[in-house]
Amino acid sequence: MAAPSRNRIGEILVKARVIDDLQLRSALATQDQWGGRLSRIVADMGLASEETIAEAICQGMGMQRVQLGNITRDVGALARVDVSLAEQKGVFPVSLKDNGKTLVLAMADPTDLATLDQVAAKSRARVVVMVASEREIAHAILRHYRNQEPVVSTRFGGPRPQQPAGEEYDSGGEDDFKVVDMSGKTVVKRIADIVPDAPAPAPPPPPSARAAEKPAPPVAGSSAADILDEILAGGTPTSEWTEEDLQRLQTVQQNQEKSSKILRALLELLLEKGQLQQRELAAKMRL
Repeated sequence: MAAPSRNRIGEILVKARVIDDLQLRSALATQDQWGGRLSRIVADMGLASEETIAEAICQGMGMQRVQLGNITRDVGALARVDVSLAEQKGVFPVSLKDNGKTLVLAMADPTDLATLDQVAAKSRARVVVMVASEREIAHAILRHYRNQEPVVSTRFGGPRPQQPAGEEYDSGGEDDFKVVDMSGKTVVKRIADIVPDAPAPAPPPPPSARAAEKPAPPVAGSSAADILDEILAGGTPTSEWTEEDLQRLQTVQQNQEKSSKILRALLELLLEKGQLQQRELAAKMRL
């Protein structure tokens, strides 16, 4: 039963020249694969803005537009529609009228008759539909149901909203972005506004100071080979080695003594078995 509804929205958008037939088929294919409302899919695909889509639906269905960013919370209306239903179906209860007999409901897809029937049954009221964009409805749910203020972040690369007179935009850069609230007020304009500047690097010491510097002792975790290379290169006196460094050096010495004994025993065995001649061994040693 979802096909007539989604095709009706598609027909409205094509007739209003918001999208063309090829774009509609692409959006419908995405809907078949992933689900969701067609108006949201068209916006997510970048085929049209949510505002343009909402205006086209208003014109195509002869319905009234509602701006949810300017409404006052109606506690009675909110109590008639569960938040989970509002989030799932993309609807928002705007207000109650006629002593609670009429519920004004904002919808992104007013062709969704099944949702209309469900809201009417749960609210026990006559439902009057007005059109709002998907984003407006999501923000209204956050603000009025969950007491959270939605924040929108927009990079300067896209279309720029109208800026108050006397205020200029920063030049486009990777660290430039804009965060606005629902009223369009700029909250943050640059990353530098919220991230403290990094401290300037210290200037390098003069050549005379660098020449007077002594080689630093190896850091903990240096290999025994590094320590040996440091000693052989005439570096820091052994009095400045840590106890851990000296222990590692002693371990290296013990391993070298064991390797030497094993190598000597192996050579003696080869000579004894006639597998190696002393002249050959002497020639190898001179290489």
